[in-house]
Order: sequence, then structure tokens, then C-alpha cells
Amino acid sequence: MPGALLGGITGNLTTPIFKNKTLKTQYEVAKLERDKAEIQLQQRVVEAVAEVSNAVVTVDKQREQLELARKRVDNAHLAVKNANLLFKSGYATYLEVITAQSNALDSDLDLVELRQQHLDGFVDLYRSLGGGWR
Repeated sequence: MPGALLGGITGNLTTPIFKNKTLKTQYEVAKLERDKAEIQLQQRVVEAVAEVSNAVVTVDKQREQLELARKRVDNAHLAVKNANLLFKSGYATYLEVITAQSNALDSDLDLVELRQQHLDGFVDLYRSLGGGWR
């Protein structure tokens, strides 16, 4: 009986010590998990900011390309008009008129493609800002 009593008292005295070590280990693991989650959050924030920044720059550059493409289209249509005038006055062949019209058509198609890319850029920007669908 005294041995059992002594074992019970010893067990009761050492249990908090071992339990304290377990609690301390759990606390350290929780701290590490929290730090890991914080680092992951920071990485996601950096990635999101970079994505938005890239989308804004892309949209801006596409806008500049659109302006240049519009000027090319205007110049191509002016070239068609001038080629027609030169043809009517006898200073140009019809091949030059057709070439000018072909160049104008190519410029128009390029402009349409750039407009599509510009609109796609806005969609990408919207998505990177958190909008959109799945």
C-alpha cells in the first residue's frame, strides 16, 4: 500500500511536468504554423500586386499601340485616296491603287486585332483585381 501511494503521488507530481512539455511543444508547433501561414499570405499578396501591376502596364502599352495603329489606318486610307486621285489623273497605275487598298485593309485588320487584345487586357486586369467568374 505505501508503494502504491508513493507511485500515485509521484505520478501526480510528474504528470504536470510532462504535460507542460507537451503543451510547450504544441505551442511551438502552432507558432511555426502561424509563421508559415503568414509567409504564404505575404507571397500571395506580392504575387497579386505583381499580377495587377503587369496587367495595368499591359493595358497601357496596348493603348499606345492602338493609337499608333489608328494613325497607320488614317495614313493608309489617305494613301488610298491619293492613289485613286493619281490614277484618275493618269499618274499612277491601277496596281498602285490596289496595293494601297491592300495596305489599308491590312492596317484595318491589325487595328481590329489590337482592339481585341486591348479588351482582353482589360479582362485580365479585372480578373487580377479579383473580379470575374471561376
